[in-house]
Amino acid sequence: MTYTNAHRLFVQASMSERFFTEAKAIDMYTKACSANNGSCFSQEFDLPAPEEFQEFISTINQKLNLVDMEFRRSHDEDDGNPVWALVNTNGDEIAKLATEYSPAEISYFKRLIELIVTADDDAFSASSIMALKEASKIKTQLSKSAAEILLQRFVDDKWLVQSQSGKYSMSQRTILELQAYLKDEFEEYLIECTLCYDIVTKGQRCDVLECKSRFHHHCARRFFSSQNEKVCPACKIAWKSSNIVGEPLRISEGSSRRNKRAIPEDDDDDLYQ
Repeated sequence: MTYTNAHRLFVQASMSERFFTEAKAIDMYTKACSANNGSCFSQEFDLPAPEEFQEFISTINQKLNLVDMEFRRSHDEDDGNPVWALVNTNGDEIAKLATEYSPAEISYFKRLIELIVTADDDAFSASSIMALKEASKIKTQLSKSAAEILLQRFVDDKWLVQSQSGKYSMSQRTILELQAYLKDEFEEYLIECTLCYDIVTKGQRCDVLECKSRFHHHCARRFFSSQNEKVCPACKIAWKSSNIVGEPLRISEGSSRRNKRAIPEDDDDDLYQ
């Protein structure tokens, strides 16, 4: 496919957000095509064919690869919906935070990521108290109030997620955009999904501590959907969905937080399975 003004418009539209849902990506795609003398795709439906959209993105990535960037697709760990991110591929993704944050703020963010990734028992989270304590450990210390404001900014900018219990974890944006940094710095702590091989920080795990089987919640639903009895693909013991990796996704109203690590309902929001 030839690189056209439609491709340029798509890239320009994505620069302001850099991280967005697939529904948003499809919307930007159709608008860019419409602005470029009609449509990029041939069929008369609301959505382009998957292969047409993929070819469109591939054409863009061929150009972006020349400047160490690309569009990358993944699935949100909370709800399983597909997401896209414009990422840096040169292995120095953390450096681009310098345009948004001061050196002290970046240092604090890196300490938070280390705290989250190295948490015990596949928790992949840090309490607000632990997060605030880290602010006093960086070279240029931050006050408690400054750290609280900065934590909220990390959440607002979609680098971190705060659960209903107040704990902080990595967002899908962080996992996607800072993937090379995470693997370089914390490879021994990261775990992969048995089905899709992406990083898992929220999902399910085998009941056997020595077993390495882990799934995203949406991958577990897909993997076990054809099984009458859920069994671990590695050690073959009964699979318990209640064995959770990371923070719980939802908390039932009026219920104890300790026992409610609820599994999300299945959905059909993946435009291109």
